[in-house]
Amino acid sequence: MRSATLPVTAVLLFAAVYLSGDLVSRRVVEDPTAGIVASEGLGRLGAVLGDLLWLQLDDYHHITMYQGYDWTTDRTYLQQLWLISRLNPGFPETYLTGGNHVAVNLGAPEEGLDLLRRGLENCPGDDRIVWEYAIVLWRTGHEGPRSTMEAVWDYMDLVRRRRMDVQEPWNYANCHILLKTVLLEDTLRRNSRFLSDRYQSRSEFLRDLGRVALWPE
Repeated sequence: MRSATLPVTAVLLFAAVYLSGDLVSRRVVEDPTAGIVASEGLGRLGAVLGDLLWLQLDDYHHITMYQGYDWTTDRTYLQQLWLISRLNPGFPETYLTGGNHVAVNLGAPEEGLDLLRRGLENCPGDDRIVWEYAIVLWRTGHEGPRSTMEAVWDYMDLVRRRRMDVQEPWNYANCHILLKTVLLEDTLRRNSRFLSDRYQSRSEFLRDLGRVALWPE
């Protein structure tokens, strides 16, 4: 009973938040200060509900794994995941979990990548989403090797600008392994083999420095 009650409550409250948008708009015209306060209050309410739903979803995920179900084919929680992304759009875990699962596990790359793009917009400071976007492009091959390379370069540029101050710095070395692989797939580039070898050498150099890549050669 508990598992069904919380989503229903959240849906009702979300509907109340959505329907109250017109009221907030009118209050902004009449009293801008009151409108700002009301909007901030609704935003905090959505964030709290989103956190509660995420905790429940995490419990559900671990329980299904413990019971032996194949979570990689599970579609039952996608609606709740969508609801969390609406209630708390600045919560990065929604996009990280949902984007990969939908694109890779459920075989819907366009939908999964769209979710990750929303994450890039709503969580611009989260380097994990930038990396996950590149990985999903590579694993699905949905937009070809060029798009994957551009996404990886975007991540590398972010890491450099932050001077390696990112949540998972070892992925900087992994970028070179990934580019080595993707360049070999880009048959339209004349010097792809040469560039692939250069990224291979660079990845080995980074490992020698102690920035060990997690992926095997």
